[in-house]
Amino acid sequence: MDGTVNRQVKNYAGATGRDLHIDAPLSNLTIGYRPKGLIAPDIYPLVKVGNQSGIYYIWGSNEFLRIPNTQRAPGAPAKRVQFSVSSGTYYASNRALANELPYEDISNADAALQLRQSAGNRIVDGLSLDWENKLAVTLTTTTNMGSSTSLTNRWNDHVNGSPVEDFFAGKESIRTRTGYDPNEMVFSGHAWARFARHPDVIKYIRGAGDNVGGGSVTQQQVAAAFELDKVLIGKGIKNTEDEGAPAVYTDIWSTAAVMLYVASAPALMEPSHGYTFWWQPEGFPGRFATERRRDDNIKAEIVETHTFQDERVTAAEFGYLIVNT
Repeated sequence: MDGTVNRQVKNYAGATGRDLHIDAPLSNLTIGYRPKGLIAPDIYPLVKVGNQSGIYYIWGSNEFLRIPNTQRAPGAPAKRVQFSVSSGTYYASNRALANELPYEDISNADAALQLRQSAGNRIVDGLSLDWENKLAVTLTTTTNMGSSTSLTNRWNDHVNGSPVEDFFAGKESIRTRTGYDPNEMVFSGHAWARFARHPDVIKYIRGAGDNVGGGSVTQQQVAAAFELDKVLIGKGIKNTEDEGAPAVYTDIWSTAAVMLYVASAPALMEPSHGYTFWWQPEGFPGRFATERRRDDNIKAEIVETHTFQDERVTAAEFGYLIVNT
């Protein structure tokens, strides 16, 4: 033997090398993106309405919070007090998306693509992103708030930033206008990352020198320490460019933190920063549900989803906006 290795290509029924395997799509894996960190459904309570448009009554706070003269002289009638009522309006506009699946594509598509389900996901996700974006714009617009502040000392400044004091300034702003304390706080992903790691927040919640559980606080700890029913973190992102253009991604909730008083459910004599009014007309699929129907004229299946709703600010004084966190 001369020390060389006799390398022979094995032969299986006449096939060698690459002939032994033909690449094919996996049946148990696809790569895709769906929106994450959306919080719009958790902010305002839903009010189901019987008509697409209508009004709601608003009792004036001026009279109800004014202290009357209650002194009554013998034989005199009790002092008459006045109160007034105004109204606001809503309009549950239709928002809808659809997708066309040609019959040929339905028949020809690999099973792993789950074409019908993927089409449904795309349109429902699109409607959900639109809702999130509309509500984020509403709640980060100063005219929709009783008051707002743009921070000079931001929360990533661990020396001069003061998120605990910023919170209580907002809480007092709402209380001194309404008598109510805020019960919800909405953080952008950006704001939460800075708030939760700030040493003042950690010290306020866990005490000086307590590093148990890591270097930041949780949503549940913040809710309990600051007496809030909900702490919501809007982590969703959006592509701000038109279809076909290179993507540019940004936070839907920007750098904002929003403090609100929101009713737990719609009720008579129940104030709230806002409500989501929704209407279900006959002949339409349920809210955010998908329907599929055949269109033989174009030889395609239509996948479609709808909602009729209006996210309405009903009492701006129950909101406080913090930007530039």
